[in-house]
Amino acid sequence: MDSNFIDSRISQENKLQFKKKGWTLIDLKLPKESLNNAISGLKIMKHVSIRDDFKPRRIYYDHLFTNNLAAIELPFNQNICNENIKDFFVEAKIGSLVRALMDWDNPCCDLARLFCMGNFNYRGNWHRDYESDLKNIQLDSDQRNVVLVGIYLLPQKGFRILKKEYEYNGHKSLIASKKIDNLIRTFPFPLSPIKESYDVIDGKIGTALFFDPLLLHQGSNFKDRLDFHMKFHKSNKSDLKKNKFQDFSIIDILHEKYELKFNFNSSNNRDLNEIPLHKRSSIFQRFTNSLDYRTCLRRILKIKSLKSGKDYNLLKKNGWEIDSLSNTIFQK
Repeated sequence: MDSNFIDSRISQENKLQFKKKGWTLIDLKLPKESLNNAISGLKIMKHVSIRDDFKPRRIYYDHLFTNNLAAIELPFNQNICNENIKDFFVEAKIGSLVRALMDWDNPCCDLARLFCMGNFNYRGNWHRDYESDLKNIQLDSDQRNVVLVGIYLLPQKGFRILKKEYEYNGHKSLIASKKIDNLIRTFPFPLSPIKESYDVIDGKIGTALFFDPLLLHQGSNFKDRLDFHMKFHKSNKSDLKKNKFQDFSIIDILHEKYELKFNFNSSNNRDLNEIPLHKRSSIFQRFTNSLDYRTCLRRILKIKSLKSGKDYNLLKKNGWEIDSLSNTIFQK
């Protein structure tokens, strides 16, 4: 079936950019009042999640005097989702954008989280959001059966996506082998390649980043953030569920009325069991995180040891350096 979905917010330039570069930034074209209401709703969601100790969550760098909640998983659940957020999705019509960009009949969301880190610099590891044969990286991104969407409700400049010509089989590749690809994604410290090898996304309030999850990318920010991170796949099923405030299908655990029962011995809850339930770090760990964030003292010896290893020497030969100031006040 040739769908040819149309959404005036998706231009031909957006389609060409996504096909060639693997990403495109789209203006949701929502009024300022709607965006302000959504921001208020998200701040309430974060407060309620911390107050009620909502378990599906991620905590990356916990600090001594601040609960630096990194991300809220299952953000549409009725235990934490409020009317402001529902109204935002009614107006944003994200499903329409996915249909128009990817030309899919039935986009299904199978992952959703709200990144909500506090006012700290952050930089994660380079990674891909699903495993695939690396030889497929240079295929046109609009031919994938999966796409990631980041929806910005606070300004966020810093997210990085490796350009295709520097990817695994690009003509300027910084990834000469699958071994190097694995080292980049698993190295104990975030890495930085040469600056011209990656695009830096300038996420403005009320924009949505659509990007190819097979490309190497790196989370990076310099202040508070409130952005949805969602993964969609092309579905052929007609009996999938929907939240009444959204124009796309979802898997069961993303339904607003899904009952959260974490039974790790049940295969029926396989998807739910993959949701992270991070605990806060120990007082000592939080103290050392806060100290290192402001002084870099903890990392000096660790980085020195890593730089003398074979793995790092191999990475360095391929154009990758340790980002020694990442996750500190000195992050660049």
